[in-house]
Amino acid sequence: MKKTFATLVLLACTGFAVASPPEATPSITITAAGKVLYVPDIGYIHVGVSSEGSTAAEAWQKNDAIVKRIFEALKNIGVEEKDFKTNNLNVQPRYLHKKEEAPKLLGYTVTYDLVVTVRKLDQMGSLLDRMVSAGANRHMNVSFGCSNVERLMDQARAKAVAEARKRANLYVTGASEFARLGDVLDISDTPNHPHGRMYRIDAQALKEGAPGLPIAAGEQELSVSVTVRWAIDNRLIGEKLLPWPAPLERQFN
Repeated sequence: MKKTFATLVLLACTGFAVASPPEATPSITITAAGKVLYVPDIGYIHVGVSSEGSTAAEAWQKNDAIVKRIFEALKNIGVEEKDFKTNNLNVQPRYLHKKEEAPKLLGYTVTYDLVVTVRKLDQMGSLLDRMVSAGANRHMNVSFGCSNVERLMDQARAKAVAEARKRANLYVTGASEFARLGDVLDISDTPNHPHGRMYRIDAQALKEGAPGLPIAAGEQELSVSVTVRWAIDNRLIGEKLLPWPAPLERQFN
């Protein structure tokens, strides 16, 4: 009986030893960016319309009339409806606030935001003129992009990963001549915004200025940031500390 109990205790202790957590894998994490320069072949016009009325219905009708005029102006210059995108629509009450008095309802404001895809960049100036003339009066911006943005994104991603690996390899091999990069443990990149940087335009200044404002896209930059974590392979250190056994004839001399 005593022998059986001692055996059970030994097995239990052995089980605890096996269940101990493994050592963490040494690793290195690098974040790097890849950039690609390109000449845009597509543009985006961002415009808004704001209308006020004593009632929500009145403000809505005013706004609706302006938006329809904008759509008609765009169609007349050859822009297809598939390139119109409503970005925001909001109805908001307006109040007068006075100290120690209950808020007084003044009326309602309706706002509408539209994004127009421009496939002929030489039309951008004319489109801006027509949209302002039709009643666009808020949030006017232009931006540029590429019709094949995924190809540019892949180029930028490849550059970012190559830069991350170069730096990781530099750090690991520089810290120890026997260490090397191991397997990739995880990788992620930043979301893409295909419209690029937006440039603000004053709708009132455009309305008062000369028509046909020239819009130059120039050269644009697309950037991707990638974060990669590699395991660090230290097995070469063991080979340095524990060399292969000497030949048998030398061991017995």
